[in-house]
Amino acid sequence: MSLLAYNFFIHAVAAPVLAAYYLPQILLKGKYRNSLLGKLGSLPSDFAPDKLTEPRLWFHAVSVGEVVALGPVIKAIKELMPHAAVVVSTGTETGQQKARELIGEADGFLYLPLDFPRFLKPLVRKIRPDLFVLMETELWPNLIHILKANGTAIALANGRISDRSFPRYRRMRGFFSSTLEKIDLFLMSSEIDGQRIAEMGAAGDRILVTGNTKFDAALAKLPTDAGNGIKEMLGLEGSEMVMVAGSVHPGEYEIVLDAYNVLAERFPQLILVVVPRHIERTPQIIAAMMDRGMKAPFLRSSADTGKKRNDTPVVVVDRIGELFQIFSLASVVFMGGSLVPRGGQNILEPAAWGKVVLFGPSMEDFRDARDVLVAAGAGIQVNGADDIVRLCSQILSNPDDAHSRGKRGRDEILKNVGSSRKDAVLLAQLLKWQEGKHSAR
Repeated sequence: MSLLAYNFFIHAVAAPVLAAYYLPQILLKGKYRNSLLGKLGSLPSDFAPDKLTEPRLWFHAVSVGEVVALGPVIKAIKELMPHAAVVVSTGTETGQQKARELIGEADGFLYLPLDFPRFLKPLVRKIRPDLFVLMETELWPNLIHILKANGTAIALANGRISDRSFPRYRRMRGFFSSTLEKIDLFLMSSEIDGQRIAEMGAAGDRILVTGNTKFDAALAKLPTDAGNGIKEMLGLEGSEMVMVAGSVHPGEYEIVLDAYNVLAERFPQLILVVVPRHIERTPQIIAAMMDRGMKAPFLRSSADTGKKRNDTPVVVVDRIGELFQIFSLASVVFMGGSLVPRGGQNILEPAAWGKVVLFGPSMEDFRDARDVLVAAGAGIQVNGADDIVRLCSQILSNPDDAHSRGKRGRDEILKNVGSSRKDAVLLAQLLKWQEGKHSAR
């Protein structure tokens, strides 16, 4: 497929499909309203590109996970190039919120427009980036071609090609190779990812394996006061055993609830804290509890109105942005997106607190983190409720062993830090090369 064919497809097929999906969501549910204008190429009122200093660095992170991985890279870049202007775009509203909370070094935030030239060209002309950095794998053909046509150096950082997407990318090598040749530098998370991007058509002399910046991000987020505020909010005294089920998806919270019901008989003090991947699933979790004859949960949002948990044994966190702090309270953690085929969620965050982490077999998006924690004994795969019951019983019955395992996992994370600094140095070198190329003309 050529770029011309791609543009015919997105205008003739993708545009009507997107409109049919998004318009009802916006009009009936109020979703995507904050990002709609940005998706169509508008800049937020608090962003003035004409006031940016030079050089101008534009980073794009799709959602929360990519934003978290980006944070330490930008911190390292600003240490190397304090006068550079940094712009951050995201693809989702939750990603935008997290970026504004996490990346204080940025000089401007925006939503990345849809991959239509009519939205992208005016925006690129306004920002005039010297360097554009895509986090993980965001291969938008029009965006990349337009940036390159405007003389921008382009890099992929923390590059990752998932098991699910790789077969599709490989089948479409003929199309993606023309886009990949516009990218000047590929900073990949692992050797496997480096091999995969090469098979997709990237030039081998532009590929470097620098590691996963999420190792840096996990440790960088650790605060000094741990989760004392969350502990008080949830009415925890510190003597309770706490099982945290983080980022759970439909099909998983039912398994977690079944496992908890068995565990609660063995460990009467055990508190379950369920953090759904999407908080709009909270009513489904409550319904699943009712189906099992369980007591209604304590909702995290009710704490904002002064309500107390009292003796309610299950907490459902219907607020975003608090999961990382909640991990600090855990006696044991189950990480979701893994018992259903979602590729897993970020197991490095609980491991950074020194917690033993259970997860299902679908961990394709976090292969390197899984391998590191499994080797340290701090990560354990489960295949269902029976496994969760068995392993949680072992962990809760032997806290000293759990502490030792968790410490080994945290130590292994420490051994893997440094990717953000490597990426920042290489990106700065790419920028200098680009500036030298322009000055030579």
